Order: sequence, then C-alpha cells, then structure tokens
Amino acid sequence: MTSQHGQKQRSWRPEPDEYADAKAALNARGRSMSAYLRACLRWLNSDPDAALAALSPVWPEPRLTGRPRRTAHPASSTDSVDAE
Repeated sequence: MTSQHGQKQRSWRPEPDEYADAKAALNARGRSMSAYLRACLRWLNSDPDAALAALSPVWPEPRLTGRPRRTAHPASSTDSVDAE
C-alpha cells in the first residue's frame, strides 16, 4: 500500500529536554513545532547567511557517529592479587 502523504517523512532525534522546552515555548505562543521547523527551512533557503549567523551561538556540536566505543570491564577483586 502506498502512503497517503505527498511529502516524504523526515526524522531527527533531538535531545528530549530541548524538544520539550521548545515545544512548550511554541505552544505558549500558539505555534506548532512542525510550522516552526518549516519556517526555519524557508528562512534558511531565502537567506542562508543570516539564518546561520543567527543560529551560530546555539549551534550544537556534531554527534558521534557509529557504534559506541567498547568500554573496558572494571577490574574485579580476583583480577589483582596482593603481593604480601
């Protein structure tokens, strides 16, 4: 069965607290997250230099990609023997 929607769904994974706070701020002003994100895309397309400059102070650090590093197992009491 084909999708009933004309636009392809996009996904992203915001930090839960950041998303909740932003959604609350938008809701308090009678705005939706979807409309806000679409407005940001339109602003970026129409004036990329101004949009990116305005966001520069809050631009997030890149996320690490790939699998998490394997951590060393903590030493157990049987791993170290007292020499006394």
